[in-house]
Amino acid sequence: MACSIRILKIFHLSSAPFNGGAARAGFRLHEALLNESDIDSIWINAERGATGRNVFEIRNSIVKIPVIQHCKFKWWSKIINSHLGATSTPVTNPIGWGRITHLKPFSIPDIWNLQWVSKFLNWDILLPWMAEQAPIVWTLHDLNPLRGIWHYEPQADEHTPKRLKYEADAIQIKRHALAKIPKDRLTFVGPSRWMVEECRKSSITRDFRVEHIPYGLDTNLFSPRCNSLLKEALGLPANKIVLGFVADRLNDPRKGIRQLLEAVENLLPKHPDIHLLIAGSNLGDLAGISHTALGPLQNDLLLSHFYSACDYFVCPSLQDNLPNTVLESLACGTPVVAFNTGGLPDMVISGETGFLRDKDCLDDLLNEALDFRKKNTPQFLLMREMCRARANKEYSLNRQAQNYTKLYKSCIK
Repeated sequence: MACSIRILKIFHLSSAPFNGGAARAGFRLHEALLNESDIDSIWINAERGATGRNVFEIRNSIVKIPVIQHCKFKWWSKIINSHLGATSTPVTNPIGWGRITHLKPFSIPDIWNLQWVSKFLNWDILLPWMAEQAPIVWTLHDLNPLRGIWHYEPQADEHTPKRLKYEADAIQIKRHALAKIPKDRLTFVGPSRWMVEECRKSSITRDFRVEHIPYGLDTNLFSPRCNSLLKEALGLPANKIVLGFVADRLNDPRKGIRQLLEAVENLLPKHPDIHLLIAGSNLGDLAGISHTALGPLQNDLLLSHFYSACDYFVCPSLQDNLPNTVLESLACGTPVVAFNTGGLPDMVISGETGFLRDKDCLDDLLNEALDFRKKNTPQFLLMREMCRARANKEYSLNRQAQNYTKLYKSCIK
């Protein structure tokens, strides 16, 4: 008698804005799992944005929040929105607006896969209930699940007494919530080795299992295209070296555009042939720097054209997990210039897939990359091939889906 295959129902829960990297990375996993014969993948939006097969939406307005819970939520929201002031990295409330009644209309899954769930997730009430229903796999897109209110490490001068107090309060809320969950009901996934280590060090998450599974992407869509043809199509100067930079918010200090612009200005006397190709919103003044600004790019096909038009993609992030932009660039055969921080060393290998150095050396790093491009054309072409090969080997959607499928099955007793 033939054995029947058990189909696992996976609910991906996300409250991330869909124009951001977290939602895009999580949704790519969902789409990859749709091709797995033993997985029924369902995406649940707690914020509008994603559309497609097996996509459902939670509506905040249809649920009446109990008075005590509502007061806690409003109190924390007031703190986050006004009391703490502007900060260089986002802060969010550990008592989100999500309630059990938001998820009860859905059937019970075999696995919850939490993506970026800040603002929605009520740690103290919703998280323990979800763990009772089914094991939880939590994909870590930033540091917020490992911290109190912060999503990345703030600047030193942002550690004010008031913020430190609310950080400590939020940590206690999260630790109290996780204390209610058996150790075999929650597994964290770090897309980068750096995130795995941060998870193991965090006082909130260190007692739980953590696995390393990198992001994946469609390497057929993100693939090398004709560099010279795309430069011509975009009106880029043919005699210049094109450095690409992209971010959802170009003025986000964590993304490092200030450091990039300062380095370019310093290098112009030696390398007057630099041209910046920039995609994103909130671009400031670039007077005196040769550049082309494309505005926000959300379409993957257009993004693949963007990367293919660049000689290098520059990722001067001061903190980052496993940026989609770097994976996309490598898949398009475009070497990456980046800081040795976060998950970037997982992807950028100096001399093979780009150039990598410490955060205070961008001038030297760019100078090395530019000299290499001008003096070593055969080696540069080989570097492009190595970028593509690494993306195919390490970051394919198929590999990511198989690794998650294996993890899901290990969580089911």
